[in-house]
Amino acid sequence: MPADRRLFLQSVALLLASTRAAHAAPGSLSLWAGEELRYGHADGARTQALFFDPRGLARDPRDGAVIVADAANALIRRVDAAGRVSTLAGAPEQRSSVDGAAAQARFVGPDAVAVGADGAVYIADSFANTIRVLRDGVVRTLAGRAGEPGYADGVGTQAQFNHPIGLALRADELWVADAYNHTLRVIDASGRVRTLGGSPGVAEHRDGALRQALFNTPVGLALATDGTLYVSEYFNHDVRRITPAGAVSTLVGSPGEAGDADGVGAAARLRKPQQICVLPGSGDIIVADGGNQKVRRVTPAGAVRTLAGQGAQDRFELGALPGALVTPYGVAPAPGGGVLVSAGEALLLIEV
Repeated sequence: MPADRRLFLQSVALLLASTRAAHAAPGSLSLWAGEELRYGHADGARTQALFFDPRGLARDPRDGAVIVADAANALIRRVDAAGRVSTLAGAPEQRSSVDGAAAQARFVGPDAVAVGADGAVYIADSFANTIRVLRDGVVRTLAGRAGEPGYADGVGTQAQFNHPIGLALRADELWVADAYNHTLRVIDASGRVRTLGGSPGVAEHRDGALRQALFNTPVGLALATDGTLYVSEYFNHDVRRITPAGAVSTLVGSPGEAGDADGVGAAARLRKPQQICVLPGSGDIIVADGGNQKVRRVTPAGAVRTLAGQGAQDRFELGALPGALVTPYGVAPAPGGGVLVSAGEALLLIEV
């Protein structure tokens, strides 16, 4: 974990004003797992567990458990339906790239996760520039070369990434937001990596056919039930939409224009959005609007409203919405409804 972020979180502890409830009320922001500003590693009941810079979140489609990329701990964690936190793979703060049995495997800095129908956990080990998979208790590198950022298509270790982050499973392919290459890549069942959108090294914005589209630091991916893929872009400050036919358009935000405004389509403003998810039922897109210290909700038609957060307040304020939160990063549908967001050193629940 960068020292400046650790010092920042320690300093905002002086401003912490939070209320905790055993059962969150509708229209509230509450602590779900971990502690907002206390980092560490502890398994057990989620109210006693500790995380260290938790980032990407994903739901296991088999049982609804929440999988967490615990980045600075270099771990993959799991919160089951009973609310118990366990470590699936890695060892606390032992940062290296090692494949093998889950307890012996090591990660450099996992940033995002996706879970397949069979329970396989796909991991963007972003700071190692690799894509890993945990299946049947064993971790292996699916694609990329550990410690070698770059750009190359190919099979397995022939391929190269430059800080891959967002992941989404679409049919039998794993989509990857290759952030610093400004591209969207796919890994097929054979482990072959192909580039489907963007141009490596070109940080721009262009809509149209996916092959001709351009992106600027794509970091979040989320798949809707109709096959539409949504992409959040950190430096374009927007969310893009890719139809199953491969047509790219800008859903919300004005490319390259950071701001903070609810609204529809180009009238809305985001600032350095992080990861995203799609809510079951409504199909709405949830955005961790990191630069604005907010969580936003976007309809498929592009209407944006703020769910939680009051802007750069540099504090946590739990209780009635909008509340306040610091460094929102990962989002996922919560078990039983609502939205989970990783923020600070904890997972928060937004009841809506």
